[in-house]
Amino acid sequence: MFDYRFTNFEKYNYSDVKQQKNALGKEIDEKAISNIGLHYDKIKSKESKYYERFEEIYHHKCAYCGVSTAINPALLYEIDHFFNKLQTTFGSDDLSVDIIDNLILSCRNCNQSKKEFAVNDVHSIIHPDSREIKEVFNRGEHFEIKIAPQYCKNEKIQSFYNKMKFHYRFRKLDYLLLNLYFLKEKFPKYEKLYSKLLEFRNSTPSLKKYK
Repeated sequence: MFDYRFTNFEKYNYSDVKQQKNALGKEIDEKAISNIGLHYDKIKSKESKYYERFEEIYHHKCAYCGVSTAINPALLYEIDHFFNKLQTTFGSDDLSVDIIDNLILSCRNCNQSKKEFAVNDVHSIIHPDSREIKEVFNRGEHFEIKIAPQYCKNEKIQSFYNKMKFHYRFRKLDYLLLNLYFLKEKFPKYEKLYSKLLEFRNSTPSLKKYK
């Protein structure tokens, strides 16, 4: 199943992201002198070496929409709590929402859109680290993010999709730019188009208001 967050030019994926995050969490705990097992405060600062490692685990991409730091400034990325901070704990073991398993690299657009959305009812299929999310959302022929047919009637999925603004126009432009970013490396003739579209994207904040 093709992952809607990646282009055909990208050779990496998120198949081992859980293992890499667990390894990073273990390393943080081994060096911590307090709040062992709580990773958010140790990762969230962009000056932290752990933030850089965390970003690398996600290949410098938003785990929700796939936009890359190659086209979206690195400063516009944040650490999202998948189970939101208001819950404080999640799961049958009442795990802290600050553990690394619950932390996701997110672009600011996705993080601010998602906010306190309660994922409890659909967490197993929309968690960005899971294989299932790429079966829930697809890319359309015009680069739009779509809900897969088998989930179109799922009200919770629809609610998440709308909350994340996956249907907004700027999502298509971001994916087009991501494709052009790689395409121009092979075909320099696309450099000018890429540069103009990137400038347009970053100088027109109102784009994010249109569906």
